[in-house]
Amino acid sequence: MDRLSSVLNAFRPKTSSVDCLRLDELSRGLLLSAEFSYWVYVVSGDVTLCSKKNGDIQLQEGDGVWLATGQTLDVWVTPEHQEKVSVLLCEYDFGTKALNPLLDLEWQWVLVSHDDVIAQQLAPLNTLLLEESLQPRCGSQAVVERLAEAYLVQMLRLFLQTQKIQSGLLAGLSDARLARAIVEIHEQPQQAWQVASLANKAGMSRSVFSGAFKTTMGMTPMAYLTLWRMRLAAQRIKHGDKNIAMLSDQLGYQSEAAFRRTFKKVLGVAPGAISSLH
Repeated sequence: MDRLSSVLNAFRPKTSSVDCLRLDELSRGLLLSAEFSYWVYVVSGDVTLCSKKNGDIQLQEGDGVWLATGQTLDVWVTPEHQEKVSVLLCEYDFGTKALNPLLDLEWQWVLVSHDDVIAQQLAPLNTLLLEESLQPRCGSQAVVERLAEAYLVQMLRLFLQTQKIQSGLLAGLSDARLARAIVEIHEQPQQAWQVASLANKAGMSRSVFSGAFKTTMGMTPMAYLTLWRMRLAAQRIKHGDKNIAMLSDQLGYQSEAAFRRTFKKVLGVAPGAISSLH
């Protein structure tokens, strides 16, 4: 399995909505829910997005910004662009936010400029997405939703290839050596992995691997292994798997009691209370 699919197979995003917003809608600002992720793309004109968390970011026509989690944004438009400003807003649902490792990101947004190699490679899909969004035809809603999901996956793939992200899971998967160990964790969470065995998969010494992993991922290899196991467990429970004893065995725990203790410690709730996670 490839490095991105090892995550998306477990935590697959779905398109919640795709909207083309004009100036009158943008003048009220963008209230973007923290429970979703967003792609904001300037179809025409120039705009400035203002965030209390991240300051201001200026976007020209053809620029876009990826927000791992939503926030409240003010939108400023220069007078000369007021007649032609429009923005494409794609909203993505990754499921329960606390479970999805793609949302464990210190950064709040990633700029993709119109002259960036990422934008150039996204251009064919971008053209299709805009055509279907701006000129709806029979079946356009279904087409737009699938195109938006394909667009997101392609964008994440290009983030990995260009090492666009500097910390978190996407950064770890961007590193060829760390990615080998991370994918092993994703594919075989039941294995009794140790730092030494993961370092061997990465082709690195134990000490170099441990340092690089923590610097890039923000946690130790063993902490990430535990977190991945608990998130997989929570995901399966949410989807109807209620046999906790079997689940704990499948994820490498020798006893159900140890699994339950770890689950509560890592996720903050007992397996039976998983519906309370947001």
